[in-house]
Amino acid sequence: MPAIYLDWNATAPLNAAARTAWLAAQDDAWGNPGSVHDQGQRARHAIDQAKATCARVLGCRTNELIVTSGGTEANALAIHAAASNAENPALILASAIDHSSVLRNAELYGRLVKLPVDQQGRLHPQLVHEAMKEGPALVCLQFANNELGTRQDVLALVAAVRAIAPQTRVLLDCAQGAGKAAIDLRELDVDFASIAGHKFGAPKGVGLLYVKNGVRLPPLIAGGRQQQDRRSGTEDAAGIAALAAALSAAAAHAEEDDIRQRLLLESTFARIALDLPHAQWLAHAADRLPNTLSLAHPGIANETLVMRLDLAGIAVSTGAACMAARGEQSHVIAALGIPAELARGVIRVSIGHSTTAADLDTFAAAFVREVRALVG
Repeated sequence: MPAIYLDWNATAPLNAAARTAWLAAQDDAWGNPGSVHDQGQRARHAIDQAKATCARVLGCRTNELIVTSGGTEANALAIHAAASNAENPALILASAIDHSSVLRNAELYGRLVKLPVDQQGRLHPQLVHEAMKEGPALVCLQFANNELGTRQDVLALVAAVRAIAPQTRVLLDCAQGAGKAAIDLRELDVDFASIAGHKFGAPKGVGLLYVKNGVRLPPLIAGGRQQQDRRSGTEDAAGIAALAAALSAAAAHAEEDDIRQRLLLESTFARIALDLPHAQWLAHAADRLPNTLSLAHPGIANETLVMRLDLAGIAVSTGAACMAARGEQSHVIAALGIPAELARGVIRVSIGHSTTAADLDTFAAAFVREVRALVG
C-alpha cells in the first residue's frame, strides 16, 4: 500500500522548484561567497538574488534577512539579541502554546512568563496589554500554531505591545505561516520574524531571520563576520536559493491551496463525525491555517492510534515531531484545559498541495475503523 502522508506541519516534501534551484546552485554557484574571484561572486549573486526574492514575498528589505540553519536557530538568535540588550535577567513573554524553540531559548536567555490561551488556542490582546506593565524586553508571538492551526491576531497583539512599551522587541514565529498564508512583515510591525524552510518545501537545514532595520543584533555565532557580522559562517548559496524557490512557488499558489485544503478537511471531518459523533475538531472555531486538523476522540491513546494508522500506510502525528519523538505530552494541548480523557486522544492531520480527496477518504475510513477497534 502506498503511504499517505498527512504530516506536512512536521515537514513538507522537497518542492520541485526548490530541487531545481538547489541543483543549479550546486553546479554554478558552489564557490565561497566571501571570495572575490568569479566563482565566489557567482555564489554571492545567487544568495543576493534569493534573498531579494524572499524579501518581495515577505514584505521586507533584502538587508533585513539573515540566512540561518532553520527556525530554531532564528528564534534563538532573536531571543539572545533581545535578552543581551536588556537588564539581566531579561523578562520575556510568550504564550503557553509557543514552540519549544521559543520557550526553551527564552528560559535559557531570560526569565520566561507564559501567557494563557483560550480553548481555541487564542492569545487575547488584553492579556498582552496587561502583561506589558511588567516591562518585558521581548514579546514572542506565533503567526499560527503548529498543532492546532490557530492563527493569532498579530496586528492586535503587536498593537497591545506598542501601546504600552513601543521600545519592547517583538518576535514573530512564522514557521507555520510562511508558505501557507500571506505575510507582510512591514505591516505586521514586528522586530524579528523566524522562518523554517522545510515547512514549505525547502531543504532541511536552511531558514531565515528577519531583523527590522535599526534593531541591534549581536551575533550568537561569531567567526568570519559574514552577514553584516550578525551570523558568521559561510553562507549556503544552494540552500537559500532552494528556500527562495520554494517560498515563491508556495506564495504563487497560496490562495487556491487555501480554498482547496479548507474544503478537503471540512469534508473529511464531516464524514468522520457521522460515524464517530464523539470526535472533536479542536480549535475549529478559531481563525486557522487551512491545512491543519487537530482531531480528538475520547477513550483512546493517540500514540497507539498513530502506530495503527502507520501500519495502514497513513502518516499522521500526535503533535510537534520534536516532542512526539521523545514521547512527551503536548504542552499545546495541555494549555487548552480540555478533559484529560480527550487530550490523550488527539492527533494532528496536516495536508499539503499534493494531498488528494482520495487520500483523505482513505484516512477517514481508517480513522473510524481504528478508533472503533480501540474503544471496543
